Amino acid sequence: MRRILDQAAALLTRLSPREQRLVSVFTVLLALVLLWTGVVSPVLGGRGRIAAEIEGLSGDLAALGDLAKKIQAAETNSGAAARTGDADKTFSLLAFVDKAATASLRRESVASMSPGKRALEGGREESTVDLKLSAVTLPEIVAMLREVETGKGPVYVKHLSIKKRYEDASQFDVTLVTAAVTRT
Repeated sequence: MRRILDQAAALLTRLSPREQRLVSVFTVLLALVLLWTGVVSPVLGGRGRIAAEIEGLSGDLAALGDLAKKIQAAETNSGAAARTGDADKTFSLLAFVDKAATASLRRESVASMSPGKRALEGGREESTVDLKLSAVTLPEIVAMLREVETGKGPVYVKHLSIKKRYEDASQFDVTLVTAAVTRT
């Protein structure tokens, strides 16, 4: 760097005094242009963009507030089951899972089906069905999951465990826990 500055100084001393002044003025103008385009203009432009973005987000916030009020009104107008995704009192998770298993699996594939319940906060209760499947194929697993997901009921898959069978790689042992939340 020092060498470049020495070379520039040597070139500048070879010029006439008038040329030296012109080069100095040009250098100052170049420095001012670089300072303006590199520092001042981005700062001023950034402030303007930020102000415009704040105004846009303020408008969006007002629209979101109106939407939240509409959602809240819709929730109060709908029943408690629709609001929280709870199952109604007549829904039986065990019957639902049994129907889904019958529709998608061979009867001998179902090793066990164990229902369970546990209390949740807010006066709700979670019903679960632990379904153990033995020697099922991948298409049967997919069909069972499709029956659970597309069935009419507030059922969700809580846990899914798939293990390949040692003696036949095309068959699997599956543990599927399905659940539904109800109000007590």
